[in-house]
Amino acid sequence: LEKKERIEPIFIIGLPRSGSTLIESILTSSDQKINSFGECHVVNMSILNEIGDKIYKKDFDERSFEFEINFGNIKKNIFDRYYEYSKEIKENQKFIDKSLENFFNIEIILNIFPKAKFVHTFRNPVDSIISIYQSMLPELSWTHKIDDILIYIDNYLKIIEALKLKYPEIILDVNLENFTTNSVEDSKKIYSFCNLKWSENILDFYKRR
Repeated sequence: LEKKERIEPIFIIGLPRSGSTLIESILTSSDQKINSFGECHVVNMSILNEIGDKIYKKDFDERSFEFEINFGNIKKNIFDRYYEYSKEIKENQKFIDKSLENFFNIEIILNIFPKAKFVHTFRNPVDSIISIYQSMLPELSWTHKIDDILIYIDNYLKIIEALKLKYPEIILDVNLENFTTNSVEDSKKIYSFCNLKWSENILDFYKRR
């Protein structure tokens, strides 16, 4: 593999309010000092950069739109954007991207990062719906109406289930309710999945500055 393709990024995916920030804190407590770029939306922005001119035309017609991308452009754009966050990923083979919507982009990501891992955080769907609606997340327009939330979650469930069947080795489910009662066991599974060395110190993440 080329040097870039040896990078082992960890993508935290799922719905908002599903425990993703907790898992990010657990992972960044590793002795390996992994960088997290948070919800940087690098993949989505790179795709948008490729198709934006087509979908933002005044006469845009979704019925005749064909989703076509130049993979070389996408790949370069994604690497350039990640390098803007940290030059260290050229040497450090792991980093975290917590852009939750990346469950839409798993197959594109795998074509760029063959060694990528996806940690899928989730909770009871009813709790997710209530929490998302109550939060009224300003940057996510689909979170402002129950009907829109239900449509988004329906798409999310269909996509994530299909991809777990297709790529069972690279997607790990982490149930928020289970994690809160079995944090030691579950954190060990997460660390093993991400090829990280586990220690008890990682559960003291809340003591970090």
